[in-house]
Amino acid sequence: MTDRDREILKALTVFVRLFSQRQVAEFWFNDDKANARRRLAQLAAENLVTQITVRARPLPAIEEPVIVWHPGDVDPDFSRAAYQLRSRWHRRPVKSLQAYIATEQASRILGGRGHGELKNGFQATHDLGVSQVWLQLAESSPAWADAWRGEDVMAHTRRMQKLPDGFIVNKRDEVVCVIEFGGAYDQQRVREFHEDCRDRSLPYRMW
Repeated sequence: MTDRDREILKALTVFVRLFSQRQVAEFWFNDDKANARRRLAQLAAENLVTQITVRARPLPAIEEPVIVWHPGDVDPDFSRAAYQLRSRWHRRPVKSLQAYIATEQASRILGGRGHGELKNGFQATHDLGVSQVWLQLAESSPAWADAWRGEDVMAHTRRMQKLPDGFIVNKRDEVVCVIEFGGAYDQQRVREFHEDCRDRSLPYRMW
């Protein structure tokens, strides 16, 4: 297993649920799709990843958060944020694409979660958006990307609370910020997420 293999597998077991073939090619293979496809096929043959076909919308450019909030800040403009989130999906019809998820064997090797299946295929667009946020952080803020823990890894820490897409933890595994991919959230959903974080004095970034 190469260092690059370990990076991909750790990302799929600890940070995110899945990557599209294109995301893997662009980030780890310098956009060499053929080489990425061959290596992913080898990892699948070794029962470390599973290739799946999902129905999802092509992702818009995801370069910076729509909201950055810290305790003590004024409430964001929920209407404006919702407009930014919803308008970016204009003319992006659902398409079939190839994606990869980690297997249970991969999680036994690298920790985290891997089940070899995507439980909620209808959320594929959202999950791929979360993955793109992580990739953006891995490019611009590697320390944050490495401190990220995915919602499946952290679900056991939340009871009767919203479960953000990503948690940034410090060296003591304390949550210092949460990450949410806003998808096409409407104003009410943006407000509810904000209020949950505000009530817990929890900094967040919504992308």
